[in-house]
Amino acid sequence: MTMLPTLPVITGESLTSYLNRAAKFHANMDVSKFLAFIELSQGAVMAPREDTLRRLSFLLGLPSGDLGKMTFVPLGGRMRRFCGEVVHSEFANLEKTSYCPACLLEDGEQNSISSGLRVGRIHWRIEHIRTCPVHGIGLVRRKNVHHTEKFQLMSAVAPDDAALSSMVKNAPKQKVSDLQTYIMERLAGEVGPEWLDDQPIDLAARACEMLGVILSAGTHVNLTLMTDAQWNEAGHVGFGFAARGEVGITEALQMAKDSFDQSVLRGGPQKVFGRLYQWLQFSKNKKAVGPIRNVVREFILNNFPLEAGSDLFGEAVEHQRVHSVWSLAKHTGGHPKTINRALVLAGLMEGDPDKVSASKVFDAKAGEAFMERIRTSIPVKHLPEHLNCNRVQAQQLVFTGVIPRLIPDTQNVNGVLKQVALEDADAFLARLMGAATRVKQASACVMDVVSASEVARWPVIDIVNGILAGVFGTVELVDPSLKFKGILVDPKEVREALSREKSQGRVGLDQGARIIDMPNHGLSALAKMRNADGAPYVVEHFVENSKGTTIRLFDVETLESFRLEHVSLKEIAEQQSCSSKVMKMKLDAHGVVPFAPKYELGRVWYRRRDLPTF
Repeated sequence: MTMLPTLPVITGESLTSYLNRAAKFHANMDVSKFLAFIELSQGAVMAPREDTLRRLSFLLGLPSGDLGKMTFVPLGGRMRRFCGEVVHSEFANLEKTSYCPACLLEDGEQNSISSGLRVGRIHWRIEHIRTCPVHGIGLVRRKNVHHTEKFQLMSAVAPDDAALSSMVKNAPKQKVSDLQTYIMERLAGEVGPEWLDDQPIDLAARACEMLGVILSAGTHVNLTLMTDAQWNEAGHVGFGFAARGEVGITEALQMAKDSFDQSVLRGGPQKVFGRLYQWLQFSKNKKAVGPIRNVVREFILNNFPLEAGSDLFGEAVEHQRVHSVWSLAKHTGGHPKTINRALVLAGLMEGDPDKVSASKVFDAKAGEAFMERIRTSIPVKHLPEHLNCNRVQAQQLVFTGVIPRLIPDTQNVNGVLKQVALEDADAFLARLMGAATRVKQASACVMDVVSASEVARWPVIDIVNGILAGVFGTVELVDPSLKFKGILVDPKEVREALSREKSQGRVGLDQGARIIDMPNHGLSALAKMRNADGAPYVVEHFVENSKGTTIRLFDVETLESFRLEHVSLKEIAEQQSCSSKVMKMKLDAHGVVPFAPKYELGRVWYRRRDLPTF
C-alpha cells in the first residue's frame, strides 16, 4: 500500500536522505527501524537495483525514474547509472563523507523546507563536485570511519551545529569551477562541449582534472596530498582547454612542453607531462581513460623521438615520426653538431646552427633522407669525373644552381655541406641525357656541347639550359658511357635558337624556376594562376622547336616582375633572423595570408604589399 500523502522531494536530495525524512514523516521512526519495517536493508537502498526502486516507488508514491536520479544505480561490474549517465564506480566517492556545513545549518532551522532535518545532497557524493554553489565555500570531505557511514545520514556523519558554525566561519571562499558547472548542467540534460559530451561524463571529468593538474599544480605534484581546493582549480583549468576538444588539449600540452623546454631540465614525455603521462601509461587495473589517451599519444608521437616498437599507453609505436639531433646521431652515427647545423640551414629544423638543442624535433623520414644525401654527397671538385666534364663546366653547373649544393651558399655553410648530393648530380645527368635522341651514328652537323659552344659563341651553361628546356630540335647521344661529353648538338641551331629566345626574353622551365627560386612544379602551377585583374602572374609560351616538338618557355620579364612583387616565407624568415614557423605565426597574427596554398607552389609565398612593418 502506498504511504500517503506523498512527501515532496527536495531538489538535489539523495535517496537515503529522503528515506530518513520519509521515516519521520510517515511513521515518526528513525530510518533504520523504518527500513526494517518495510523489509529493506540499508545496503539495498544505498545501491538499489531496479526491483528495489520499483518497490520504493510503490510504497512512497514517487516515480521510479525520479528515485533513480537520487542515487547511483548499480549496473554490474564497476558500472552505475546516475541521471541517465552510465559511469564508473569512482564517479561516486562512497568511501568519503561529504557535506556543506552552511547547508546543514540552514536545514536544521525549524522553518526550513526539511522541517529541521538535515538533508544529504546526492551531488555531494560526486568526486568532482567540490564547491557549494549556494554558499561559495568548499565541501567538507573526510574518509568514512565506519562502513555504516556510507549511508550518509547527515545527523550521524556531520558534527553538531556549533562545530558546523565554526566550519562556516573559517571556510575560505571558493569559486565553482567550470568543470563542476559542466557536470551539473550535463546531469540536468543540457548540451555542452562536443568533445566532452561524446564520452562518459566521469571520463570527461577525470580528463579535465588530470590535464589541469600539470598546469595548475605542477607536473610531478603528489596527487594524494592535493587538497580539494587544488583539485577544484585543476578541474577548472583543465576544462578550459578540454572544452575546445583536441585543439584545446593540444594547446595545453604544448604549453607544458614549452615551459619544460625553457627550464634547465631535460627528459622525455614522462618528465614533461608527469602525472598525466603516468596516469595514461602505468594504469595497473586498465581503467578506461577515454579519448584523451589518443590526443596525448598523438602529441607525444609528433613531438618526441620515440623509436618504433616502444610501448606508449599500452600500444606499440608503429614507426618513429620525429627525430631529435641526438636520436638521429644515434641512428646514423653522424656527429650531433654536424647534424644540427645541416638541418637548421636546410630548414628542416628550427634553431641555432651553432647550438645543439635537445628539445627540437623534425620529421624523421626527412631527417634520415637528408643525412643519407650528406653521406653519399661528393665534393664539387669530384663532379667533373662523375659527369665526365671539365672543372669549369662543373663549377658553372653548381654556381648557376643547375646542380644544387646540399645547402645553398651562405656565410654559415662550410665543409661537407658545400658538397653536392649524388642523387642531384645523377638526376641532372638523367635529365640531360634523357633530352637526347639515342642514335647509332651521329649526324654530320652535330658536335659535343663544349665544341658547339666555341663555334656558336654561346656559353656552355646556356646550351645546357636550352637542352633541358627542349629548345633544340637536334640533340643526339651515341655513347651513353661518355655522359656529359656524349651529348651532341648542332652549333648552327644553337646559335639561331638561343639568339631568338634571348631576344624574346624567354627561358625554359628549369631556368625559370631557378630565377624565382621555386620548384618546377610550383612554376607550372603559378603559370595557371591569375591575379585580381585576371592577368597571369607569369606568361608562358608553347612553341615548337626545329623538330616540331612543343616546348614551354616563360617570359623573363614576368618572372622578374613576380619576384619584385612577391616574397617567400623562407626569405622573410631569413631577413628577420627567425625560423619559418615563428615567422608564419607572426604573419598570421597580423592577418597576413599567403596568396596561394603551399602545396601548389611548393613554398609559402606572400604579396610584398601585404606585409607589415617589422
